[in-house]
Amino acid sequence: MKTNKYLFLALFLAFTGVGMNAQEKNKSKKEAAGEVKEGDRNVMLNAANNTGPRDVNIGLPASTGGTTVLENGIPTVFFYWPELPPRAWRNDASIAKRKMLDLGQTAVRVGEVGVSLSTFNNLGTDKFQGKGSLNSNHFGLMRGDINLSGPINQKGLKFSVGAYGSFDPGTFKPKGITRYYNDKAQLYKAALTQEYKGENIKGSITAFYKYANIDNINNKYSPFRFDRNGKVSELDNFRLGRDSYIEQSGVLTLKDAYTGQAVKRDPVKDYGTASHTLDIIGKNTLSNGLNIDYILRYRYAKTGMYTAVMTGVENVSNLSGKLNYVDDGSAYAGENVQSVMNLASRRTPMNTLMGTVEVGRKSGNHKWSVGIDQWYFETHNFLTESSQYYQEVAPNPRKLKLITNTNPNGDMRLNANYEYYDGSENKTALFFLDKWDVSNVVTLDFGARLQYFNLRGNYIKSGDRKDQNGNIRLIGDAPKSDIKHDWLTKAVMVNAVIKLTDKFGLLGEAVYNEDGAHLNKYSSGKDPQLEISKVPEAAIGVFYNHKFVSLVSKATYINRNNYRTTVNFSNPNNSSDVERAMTQYDVQTLGWTTDVLFTPAKSFNLHFLLTLQQPKYKNFNGDLKFSDGTVSSYDFGDKTVTGVPKVLIEIDPSYTWKDLRVWASARYFSKQYFNKPNTLYFDGRWETFAGVNYKISKNFDVSATFVNLLNQRGVSGSIPDADLIVTDADVKSKEGTVMSGTYIRPFTAEFGVKYKF
Repeated sequence: MKTNKYLFLALFLAFTGVGMNAQEKNKSKKEAAGEVKEGDRNVMLNAANNTGPRDVNIGLPASTGGTTVLENGIPTVFFYWPELPPRAWRNDASIAKRKMLDLGQTAVRVGEVGVSLSTFNNLGTDKFQGKGSLNSNHFGLMRGDINLSGPINQKGLKFSVGAYGSFDPGTFKPKGITRYYNDKAQLYKAALTQEYKGENIKGSITAFYKYANIDNINNKYSPFRFDRNGKVSELDNFRLGRDSYIEQSGVLTLKDAYTGQAVKRDPVKDYGTASHTLDIIGKNTLSNGLNIDYILRYRYAKTGMYTAVMTGVENVSNLSGKLNYVDDGSAYAGENVQSVMNLASRRTPMNTLMGTVEVGRKSGNHKWSVGIDQWYFETHNFLTESSQYYQEVAPNPRKLKLITNTNPNGDMRLNANYEYYDGSENKTALFFLDKWDVSNVVTLDFGARLQYFNLRGNYIKSGDRKDQNGNIRLIGDAPKSDIKHDWLTKAVMVNAVIKLTDKFGLLGEAVYNEDGAHLNKYSSGKDPQLEISKVPEAAIGVFYNHKFVSLVSKATYINRNNYRTTVNFSNPNNSSDVERAMTQYDVQTLGWTTDVLFTPAKSFNLHFLLTLQQPKYKNFNGDLKFSDGTVSSYDFGDKTVTGVPKVLIEIDPSYTWKDLRVWASARYFSKQYFNKPNTLYFDGRWETFAGVNYKISKNFDVSATFVNLLNQRGVSGSIPDADLIVTDADVKSKEGTVMSGTYIRPFTAEFGVKYKF
């Protein structure tokens, strides 16, 4: 670890005298030709939550290729787990610039699979200015931000300061948790920039600091009735998204994995995240036109995460014994009970040291850049304690206990599914990008990335987690096994635009990316036997550019192999018996996307997107053995990926009259399977948004936004206890039964003001 740190520091000490981030690229001919990229539009319109960008669909499950968030040119967090980007980043007033990076740009610049939202903070301005916003909704949200920036003296010293606060009660109020917020976030930013100019150089150097403190509970589940043909309906006593399904005591009872003692934890306060980020940013342009950019980041975070996983709803008649309420001991008379698995990751120290140096310039018909990344991350004794219990199927559910259970809190299988690892990750990469105007007809964008990626650390194997008597060992008593991996991964991208006429042309792209893996693959104790995951992608299409219509239509192929992840399988005989299996599989998608922007009048435009895709699992099979001796096998090869629709439609009209703008957005998601054998599915659904913006003056805007206009009771995602439901008899037995799953936000009216001065 020390060698990596010293190499990193030496590299940046050598460059801090000369320079930073290349200027924003000019629009390419592809952009001039009117290409519209899905994801450039409405990326912050998210039906799942209102704190981060939505996962832009690329035909892969979000866990294998979602949306990466960059800040000042490098990832906001080293990896999205265990610290999700919204725990460290928000779309606030301090952000001066945003842009989307496609699959190829993300592969070369970041080394990740998926698309990226790249954001750059305001680092200081020549004139004093301010901007901010205030937002609320009819559920009681209070959210505001402000940014102030300007000069300090006449010698090029500038400043920028900003603050963001979010107090979001969500769409329901849990009983028993008086300080509950669906999202409670505070971010503070400050930047100090010194510009300078010499005979052969002009540039700037910036010190940027950010503090973030964010608490919330990652729980968006509701029970519902599963009906025939993918339909769902609300229970008589439970409103989807409006009633709380969080156990009402407000206390999480666990066994401390270090001491073995019973402990009580606060599910809100004990599992939040606080972080400090310091960036040193330099920008330089030499007299010969060469740009030299660098960013050096140190980040310290204490990160926690609490997740209650709904592993299945059981009929009481299937349980071995009667149930009593934990709080008063009275008998439970309900028909169904919910099995819940707690995964509680205590606040863990995490250190990140990252930096990028990039050099580039425009040379003739080329605009090229070459860069070096050195990114290092370490975490110490990352631990997720676990437990399981039953709760009633009702709003503000009370905790239940089998009369045969000796635990006074009703908890079962304490730490049977705990997670643990310790170690570091390091990425050292060289990347190259070039935009080549071959002629007035042909433009090529190409790039490559060569990356050395290593993991060092230790974990506790599954076989070492219990003693000879079958009792779960304390963390200090369990033997540790080493983690040691070294990969040399490659990424290559080529993107071509051929203008056959002034209005019509061809598009083509090819991306090849390789990805290693992260320490979290060892968390469950199963040896993941990691291998490089290869992700080839290719697309070919056409564009047409007209005064009234801009169109892009292309066919795409994408494949990812050797993807490894932990999957929760519920025992078909007992949903509270969960096996967290390490799985390996491939995903393959063929798709066709047509993206059209109609502008029949200056005041009106209509964006339309149609995606047809066929996402399939490949080589996805294995065997399971549950704690009661039940043995099950699975084979999901050639099955459609869960949670990914085959048809997506997006329709976005917008009309502007003087200072008034009215807009809408509707997204259709076709049938989605929610279990991997593809025997159960949710019917297609719409996600709808609309809004109005009015410019009162040049410095003051007001807006109203409406989420889920149709107030659909949409259910999405996968259901862990359904992955072993294969036979027709088992499928039929699920019709009319109660299940639980995630859902889209209910109808929400949001109101906001933006101001600047």
